[in-house]
Amino acid sequence: MKKTTPPIISGKPQWIWIDQPQKNQHNQYVEFRREFELSDVPQQACLRISVDTNFAAWVNTEFAGCGQFGDFPDQRTFSQIDVTALLKAGKNVLAMLVHYCGADTFSYLPGDAGLWYELEIDGKIIAGSGENTLCRRSPCYLQKDTVRLTLQLGFTFNYDASHNDGWLTENYRSQSSWKNAVKTAQDVVPQQRPLKMLDLCPHTESRIIAQGLLKRTAKPEQTVADQMQQDFLSTRRSWDLFENFSPNSSPALPPVKLSDARLEDSNGAYIVLDLGREEVGFPELEIDCTDGCVIDIAIGEHLDDLRVRSSIGGRYFASRYTAGKGHQKFVHYLNRYAGRYIQLHITRLRGTIELAYAGLIPSEYPVSATGEFSNVDSLCNQIWQTSKRTLHLCMHEHYEDCPWREQALYANDSRNQMLCGYYLFQDYDFARVSLDLFARTTGEDGYQELCSPMKFSITIPSFTMTWFLAMNDYLMYTGDAAFIARMLPLMKQMLQTYHKTLKNNLLPCPTGKRYWYLYDWAEGLDGTDENDCRNFHVVNGVRFDAPLNFLYIMLLEAAANMAKQVGEEKFSDQCLRQAGQLKSAAHKTFWDPRKKAYKSYVGDQAISNYAELTQSLAILAGVGSDTIHHDLREKLVDEQNGMTATTLSQSFYKFEAILIDETCGRFVFDKIIKDWSKMLYSGATSFWETLNGGWDFGHAGSLCHGWSGIPAYFYGAYALGIKPLQPGFKSFAIKPILGMSELKGTIPTVHGNIKITLDKARAGYSATVQAPESIEAIVDRTLVTKCTTA
Repeated sequence: MKKTTPPIISGKPQWIWIDQPQKNQHNQYVEFRREFELSDVPQQACLRISVDTNFAAWVNTEFAGCGQFGDFPDQRTFSQIDVTALLKAGKNVLAMLVHYCGADTFSYLPGDAGLWYELEIDGKIIAGSGENTLCRRSPCYLQKDTVRLTLQLGFTFNYDASHNDGWLTENYRSQSSWKNAVKTAQDVVPQQRPLKMLDLCPHTESRIIAQGLLKRTAKPEQTVADQMQQDFLSTRRSWDLFENFSPNSSPALPPVKLSDARLEDSNGAYIVLDLGREEVGFPELEIDCTDGCVIDIAIGEHLDDLRVRSSIGGRYFASRYTAGKGHQKFVHYLNRYAGRYIQLHITRLRGTIELAYAGLIPSEYPVSATGEFSNVDSLCNQIWQTSKRTLHLCMHEHYEDCPWREQALYANDSRNQMLCGYYLFQDYDFARVSLDLFARTTGEDGYQELCSPMKFSITIPSFTMTWFLAMNDYLMYTGDAAFIARMLPLMKQMLQTYHKTLKNNLLPCPTGKRYWYLYDWAEGLDGTDENDCRNFHVVNGVRFDAPLNFLYIMLLEAAANMAKQVGEEKFSDQCLRQAGQLKSAAHKTFWDPRKKAYKSYVGDQAISNYAELTQSLAILAGVGSDTIHHDLREKLVDEQNGMTATTLSQSFYKFEAILIDETCGRFVFDKIIKDWSKMLYSGATSFWETLNGGWDFGHAGSLCHGWSGIPAYFYGAYALGIKPLQPGFKSFAIKPILGMSELKGTIPTVHGNIKITLDKARAGYSATVQAPESIEAIVDRTLVTKCTTA
């Protein structure tokens, strides 16, 4: 077939919208359509799209891709999609659905509504966004007036399939509602997104585990989530409710058929489906309906109440789908949802409905899962695998605290996640991008936003400290000195800002309503009072917090190492001198000789608190003598020590402090088995936010929280004993902490994989190690009596 060069469009792609963006226009759904001709089938074609806020695209009715990277309004990025296989000779149709959120979330800063796109075929741009693109407001999605899922997330959706006029199809005839797009004032030229696009996996299998009739008691003006939560439910056997089941049927799997004749005097029916494990993705529904109905959809992690919690303390985890007639397949590609359970409330049913499928299309970041760990104890192996699963579920455009309730990037959470990721996935771009997102939010006070990208009224000073620690971790595990050098001027500026506020060589708590003094979700450490978790301690006088100062010392030492590695010796020495001065002042201020422990707070509005976290940070910061550290470790391994215990996430610092003494390894590994297996024995398929599970945080505790994947780090760094000693693993330690036997593992590095097998002997370990020739292993001969290089 003769190859014909496609025509080149004139002018550059422009930012377009249905009208000129206005303030207070939020939650808009706009459909765009562009037709073009091709003389031949192309050899290579890609579509580049950038939007505020999210998009889904189809080419010739086939789904092409979705997903805008979470960027900043002044630094837009585009997603690139290979559409070669979707194009044909002759008429082609590009259709795009764009959702503009327009309201601040914990992972989104609103800019002007807009769409930018270009279609490149065989090296030439043949179509781009401009006024020749047709658009209209979506007649199916309810605009603007739906409720927010949570403070941290965007809006629920309300979709009416009866208004779908087939706008994706090739032979669609535009109606009067369509018009030419309008060029907007936005002039940012998008750059390629810094991370790979997410993979869409085959949809999850879903199994019906409960069904019955419902009575609706809530008022129609209440949210869909409240209506579902308040519905009275009356269980029915599957063969009494569904027309296609009998008493001899196996457990109910879709498809199931429901008739209005079986609804008795109820308002409708409910169905609860189990996906089998925690999943993250896009809701999918496939039905056949004779005459329409309304399907309310709740997605969640909990079934503790024998129903999905759709409405929890001002959080609304339910959306609405209004069915048309006939066969319908619907996927909501514009927001990710997470959970294990889906509950459907079917009302206003006329005739019959056949439910062919309800579930999720998993949306996952593509990782190279090269990290491995195995032990003779199968429970340890399951904890490792579940840690890996938990972390992966919390990776999309950046690290997320939890995919169900927030999907937000926090510095404290993400440090845990990054350290786990270095032992699990050979993907260092992901950590760098998350760190860079925080750098862009640094304020004049030297503290970063609570999350990124976002703008919010409060921030957590201690979390900014952990960002510095995560930066140093990144350097050690990747060797990426260029990134550190680029960030060093910002770090210097931040440290200068803190230094100006020092009083008697201590860092006082910054004052004002902007600052939340959170250190752990434990009594006395969460920066809240007993009445209102949002009523943060406002410091009017001068207060000094030990955790903040200990983290600041650790920050200075991390900054010193980073500066040294990029040739800034003078600044490195300066940071170390400051750290030494703070150590002396901190010990004098916070040490309580009567309690033989460090108190957490002194000064105005200080409460009495002695916490495991505070003692752990003191050890890690090098505050106090070796004798004090030894005594504190003895307290930390005594579970009856009378101190405020650490929770799952901040156990990281406790375990790190304890493991400085190699003889304490058994305690740490036993503690991991005790706490993390509790979740497994409770049926967890991912690790929880806290050990209280779904009953914490007003019954909104998340059951998939990235910070709880820390066993993966401790199994890799301490059980296998592999840690970098020089940036990028140029040299690395083999220092397995005694406590486990018959270990085997693979640790990914930038140079290649390190493989190790450990057999426990009477005097220590016998190790067999295979590592790239370009890196050097430093063996601790007190713990490894024999080491063989494979």
